[in-house]
Amino acid sequence: MEIVNYRELEHKSSMLPLMEQAFGWPFQELEYENSIRTDPRVKDNDVGFCGVEDKKVLGFVGLNDFVTRTVDGELEKVGGLFAVATLPAYTRQGVCTKLLNRAHEYFIERGYRFSFLTTGRPSVAHALYSKLGYSDVTSFLSAYKLKEKIERKEVSKPEKTRKWDFDRILDLYAEYVGGRTGFVVRDRAYIKTLIKQNQISAVECITTRKGYVIFKKGKKHTKVIELVAPDERGMNDLIELVERQAQNVVIGRIPVGDPVLSQVYKSRGFTVLEEGHGVLMVKELSPRASFIESYGNRFYMSALDYF
Repeated sequence: MEIVNYRELEHKSSMLPLMEQAFGWPFQELEYENSIRTDPRVKDNDVGFCGVEDKKVLGFVGLNDFVTRTVDGELEKVGGLFAVATLPAYTRQGVCTKLLNRAHEYFIERGYRFSFLTTGRPSVAHALYSKLGYSDVTSFLSAYKLKEKIERKEVSKPEKTRKWDFDRILDLYAEYVGGRTGFVVRDRAYIKTLIKQNQISAVECITTRKGYVIFKKGKKHTKVIELVAPDERGMNDLIELVERQAQNVVIGRIPVGDPVLSQVYKSRGFTVLEEGHGVLMVKELSPRASFIESYGNRFYMSALDYF
């Protein structure tokens, strides 16, 4: 098996079976090329490594570049892995291990001290990542509430967002994560990428005087992706505004390192999981690297930053 980076892959259409089998993603080269051209996470790197044999892609490991904030307030670039996959006929043959090790070498070449990834704790992949030196940082928590338990209360009238006020959203977010570490560095390019990829939209964003909530409305459930407010009352009002639009179920994604929001969900009658299947993992790429020393106990990550 030959390992080549995605940009050098001659037959990119051979990614289709792999991505569809692994993630149900009908990969299309032109669409993906257009997406990565402006995505700050991949536009300046090799995108990923492919295991190729007889012009067929057997496996893939995607590469993300992130900027994080450390306990001393410094900005530090780190690596992130995504879309780790192997064709069904080639599992348990060392394909992913070889690709992951190549990805780690690549991050080290770029001077990165940490590699992050997200996965499911019960999955076979979690055991593989642990074997390769990854450890759990935290699990991702969620809150759940059925429609019949939703109480209607009067709250302040929100602004009807129909187009993005990038500066305002970014300013509110920056103020909210001030003093926190981890995945708290954000700019216009990242928000525009999420819009371009249809992960968020202006019509599914509610803003108030001091906060905002970004959500995704489905036929049978409404999912809160990110909620920013300066205090419990502001959080409570934003959740209520989302509940008003819910059809059957409201699901709230709780950021890593945000116990206050978790308590607000509980106070509104939500069922909040104490543990989740989804987990963030980290590998220290240098003997001198320490996740605890670099990020301390103020590590933060919103669902808007999942990868």
